[in-house]
Amino acid sequence: AAVAAAQPMPPRPAGTVEHLESANWFLNSSISGGRTASAVVPQQWESWRSDDDAGRMVRKDLPPIFRSDVDRRQWQKWGGRVDSSREVRDYAAGEFYRGFRGEVPTDAGVLRDWLRAGTSAPPAPVQYLEDVAQLAGIRLLNPAQRAAVLTLLADLPGITAAGTVTDRAGRAGEAFSITSDAHGLPAQYTVIVDPRTGTLLGYEEMLPPTAGKLNVTIPAVITYRSYLKAEYASMPR
Repeated sequence: AAVAAAQPMPPRPAGTVEHLESANWFLNSSISGGRTASAVVPQQWESWRSDDDAGRMVRKDLPPIFRSDVDRRQWQKWGGRVDSSREVRDYAAGEFYRGFRGEVPTDAGVLRDWLRAGTSAPPAPVQYLEDVAQLAGIRLLNPAQRAAVLTLLADLPGITAAGTVTDRAGRAGEAFSITSDAHGLPAQYTVIVDPRTGTLLGYEEMLPPTAGKLNVTIPAVITYRSYLKAEYASMPR
């Protein structure tokens, strides 16, 4: 957090907005009649957001990946998609991405409340880590905001340093993890941070002890996000 706070503010040319890109990977499973078919769904996300919370989000779903032809046929039989798709959503002022609108707080305590605004039940600690992972994929965070994010994460009960890693884009980072069964199966949730800048590089969810009814071999990564761009750019026309 101290490293992040010491970074210079990024330059912002006139007329530009927040522009982000990420590569994402999700395990989708369908269960019916005691049978499970699983598919890995790669996605590419790109977004633009103006200061008045207008913007555009583009999501491209790439063809799913299956562990066997049997899974592919079963997936198709149950109506699952096997080709590519592209979705473009434009947002009027004040409508960009429900939940993360307005200025991101620079105080960790205020950020904690801001992330969970509108929810009722007290969340498990891992929920804040998941919120931060989602936030980093759609909002450009300045040095003070990154510092608040890292301070919040450092204060979460159960978070541990997992060591130096290389992320899926080939970048060196430090990993920090929480193990939780808050969503059912025990899973390890990890964020990867650039130690030179305090920038979030990636996020992963892994099932280490059991996969339950999911058709995967453990240890199994079931989600990852790789944050590739966070910059100011012109809004597309």
